[in-house]
Amino acid sequence: MNKFGRLKNSWLISNRHYLVPVFLIIAVVNAGIAAVFAAAVFGVWVVNILRARLPIDPGGTGMPETLIYKKIGGSELRLDVWRATGGTEGLATVVFAHGGGWISGARNQPNNLSWCRFLSGRGFSVVSIDYRFAYAHHMSEIVEDFSDAVEFVRDNAAGYNLSHKIILMGLSAGGHLALCHAAFNTAVDQPEAAAAMKDVLGVVAYYAPSDLKDLFSPDDKSFFARFGAGTAMKSLPRFDSAAYEAYSPVNRFTAGMVPVLAVHGRQDEVVPYISSVKMVKKLKEMGVQCRFLVHKTGTHGFEVRLKDYRTTMILEETVRFMKALCSDN
Repeated sequence: MNKFGRLKNSWLISNRHYLVPVFLIIAVVNAGIAAVFAAAVFGVWVVNILRARLPIDPGGTGMPETLIYKKIGGSELRLDVWRATGGTEGLATVVFAHGGGWISGARNQPNNLSWCRFLSGRGFSVVSIDYRFAYAHHMSEIVEDFSDAVEFVRDNAAGYNLSHKIILMGLSAGGHLALCHAAFNTAVDQPEAAAAMKDVLGVVAYYAPSDLKDLFSPDDKSFFARFGAGTAMKSLPRFDSAAYEAYSPVNRFTAGMVPVLAVHGRQDEVVPYISSVKMVKKLKEMGVQCRFLVHKTGTHGFEVRLKDYRTTMILEETVRFMKALCSDN
């Protein structure tokens, strides 16, 4: 890599911290201009979030039904039920977890709504969940929220006209939660674990960290990823390596793991591409059915940013993988 390439991928540029000294210099010169500058940067960020959508006509046009799936302390955790086109139970019920580094995000962000409409238009019911954030909760509690959502769906599928077949899916941190649920509950031979995986057909993980330590590798320049993981784990890898290994699903895979679809962009600046490479390698070594879809120029969240042919094909291949799971079971 040349000097320009190293600079482009440096910690300073990747995290946009160059904006801080620029802002401070402007603030010294003129506070009013600094306020406008800050507002403009914030405005660009908001616009990017609001414009984030899949490049394919979603097909699904229905509105979700919002339910409370868990009450804990003074909090209520909600999920949205998106039924397959025509209000049917669908091929399977996709339990969908948003991303956000375990510290941010919401089930009703535009990118997540786009996913829900897309999948419901392709014949799946979708249950999009929220979960507790790491500012006041440990990773164990966040993983527990995902598992409780799966249990809620299983226990109430018939009452809400949902398919009893379940596919776990998540983006980034949400993909990590989906992988944790499947890996943790197939790594032990216990009745509770078997019950937790009842009717679960497989996992779809988009740019998910399979090894939490990868977020702290020299190749990962994302301050956001490190902050999110450190906040969720209440420690850093150098202080509690065993805990990071315990909550890295790649370390808990067994031959009994359900099929997995991993999707990642090679240029991901938040979750290193190598994390999915390691996951797929481990699954194949164990004889677990898996597929790996790669976008050579894709960054984090590429599926709602890029409109190219490869992105479209990855989305369609995702649907084909999910439909194959349904036909095989």
